[in-house]
Amino acid sequence: MDSHKVKIVLAGNPNVGKSTLFNSLTGTNQHVGNYPGVTVEKRVGHLSYAEHDVIINDLPGIYSLSAFSPEEIVARNVIAEEDIDVVVNIIDSSNLEKNLYLTLQLLEMGLPMVIFLNMADIAEKNGIKLDVAKLSKILGVPVINGQARDKQGLSELLKEVFAIHEENLPPPEFRYSDIMESYISRVIKIIALHDVSMAKKWIAVKLLENDTQCKALFPHKVWGRIDSVKSEMAKENGSSPVAMVVRERYHIIGSIVSSTVISKEKKKAGMSSGLDKLLLGDFFAIPFFLFSMFILFQLVFKVGTPFADMLESFFGWLAVKVSSFWGTNQDSFLRSLIVDGVINGVGGVLVFTPNIFLMFFGIAFLEESGYMSRVAVIMDKYMSRIGLSGKSFVPMVLGFGCSAPAIMGTRIVENRWERIATIMAIPFMSCGARLPVFMLFVSVFIEPEYQSLVLLFLYIIGIAIGLIVVKILRKTMLSGEENPLIIELPRYAFPSLRMLLMQTWERGEHFIKKAGTIILASSIILWALNTFPVLDESKIEPGYSESEIASMKLEYSAMGRIGKFLEPVFKPMGGDWKISSAFVASLAAKEVVVSELKMLYNETDEENESSTFKTALKNQYSIFAAIAFMLFTLLSAPCIATFAVTKMETESWRWPIFQLFMMTIIAYVFSVTFFQVASLISGG
Repeated sequence: MDSHKVKIVLAGNPNVGKSTLFNSLTGTNQHVGNYPGVTVEKRVGHLSYAEHDVIINDLPGIYSLSAFSPEEIVARNVIAEEDIDVVVNIIDSSNLEKNLYLTLQLLEMGLPMVIFLNMADIAEKNGIKLDVAKLSKILGVPVINGQARDKQGLSELLKEVFAIHEENLPPPEFRYSDIMESYISRVIKIIALHDVSMAKKWIAVKLLENDTQCKALFPHKVWGRIDSVKSEMAKENGSSPVAMVVRERYHIIGSIVSSTVISKEKKKAGMSSGLDKLLLGDFFAIPFFLFSMFILFQLVFKVGTPFADMLESFFGWLAVKVSSFWGTNQDSFLRSLIVDGVINGVGGVLVFTPNIFLMFFGIAFLEESGYMSRVAVIMDKYMSRIGLSGKSFVPMVLGFGCSAPAIMGTRIVENRWERIATIMAIPFMSCGARLPVFMLFVSVFIEPEYQSLVLLFLYIIGIAIGLIVVKILRKTMLSGEENPLIIELPRYAFPSLRMLLMQTWERGEHFIKKAGTIILASSIILWALNTFPVLDESKIEPGYSESEIASMKLEYSAMGRIGKFLEPVFKPMGGDWKISSAFVASLAAKEVVVSELKMLYNETDEENESSTFKTALKNQYSIFAAIAFMLFTLLSAPCIATFAVTKMETESWRWPIFQLFMMTIIAYVFSVTFFQVASLISGG
């Protein structure tokens, strides 16, 4: 490298202010792209210092240097393979224990390093004071205390970076326990004859962690000798080498923290710890989680329903107003398209916008308050029993919003088999698209005082069945080791209203756009399928009422014929040809169930103004049939968008096709079983 060019990489956990430091150092002199072959963002900037051209590479935020997630692979490849002068490790001063896990791995790599303790102001507010000099002495590298947002400590940071660069001295090795060092030494002897550019101790530890990229550096005969060392470790210590390495690192971290962290205001600094003891404790964790979900659903119903009723009245008024342009006795395809297809179809879904936005607002509140990360920890010990870590629960929770981005969010799950299992489970989490269907049937068939509970039970059923499916898959098709949960627990905070509204709009906007595109297009297609071919009324014998003629027209249409053909399939769950038509339509988007039923029932009895869409549903189906329909909606195959994203993320058609058939079978068995058993018990 040119002696006047210095290459620095910024490495740290997510949310430690790494990008803020990058922006403070480089200003506008930066560019953003993607690393070759992946969608991980690449940020490179420049600055001039002491007649040197400094190139700064802002690595993606990571928790470890494992070779699993795309972000970890990119960060590791940059640090291990590129020509780097100095690594700057950014640490959140108020969260030292969580950040040092990555720091220890960076030290193992043996590259010149400087630590930047960021967010000193937050640490001070929390009553935390760090002995910076002692921390530097223990780790053997310079440690700078600063605040990237206000550019405090940046000049000292650059000074130390260039001092380290001039000396070109790697950090001293830190020691594990004697027993662990003995295993590491044995692995180092095995790989000693092979030429590798990276630090041998780091490679030895990664081999004990079963790192596939490090294993690829050596021939198969070396793997066998290393596996024998790992087998001895497991036999002699009663746990896997991976678990031993994790425990050893956290033991070292605990020792460092106890030696360098001083709490001046123990009560204030311990607030999050005190809450965690309560909210993460065995006795209170699950009840509080269920209680918070119940409160969320109460918010969705109690606050959202009055606004939803107002929207329903508006779309009803709009339909009457538009119809009046054609006169009372005029029959027009254009009128039918606009009123029945667009207003009743799209409007029937949009009336639930307040409920959906409130759901997103509640989820955003749980995330921003710091509680959602705790949910991952709460669920970790339960999910480990089915072969997943608590980290898989994070994209599952995102699935309550929309399955497609939630499946993309499984990239944080390192193990491939765990990741595919999580992808298979996510569509069982009730997404926002299902909510309009639930809201419709719950509001029609369930008494107001039980509506929130019914909705809560539906979500719980979806979670439970998703987890059971994962358990079976991890024992059969997707068996393999699981990774320990490493996740940052942010401080508890009362979220700002601005941030909550921004997140709510970002997620809700997707629903609005979907209503204006996919649902609009689907509603128009459904209108055509429900309208054509047109029954010749001259062939209908006299004596039929208008509502009977309207029903005959629908049955004669293409969708009516499809529904009639599939009616025997849906009859065991209390359905008829209209229900079968609605579920066929839902393959495009789950919300379309409401649109299709609205079209099918909007002309049920035009002579009787008191007969509404909802009363028509209540007269047609039993409460057991309604619950069966909701179960089928909850558990049945995902929409086309989710199907496509599953293919993209698994890089195979095998898994989305498997998902389609698996969920359809599960949904059918559960809904039919429920209806038949409930009907038998009730004597219906």
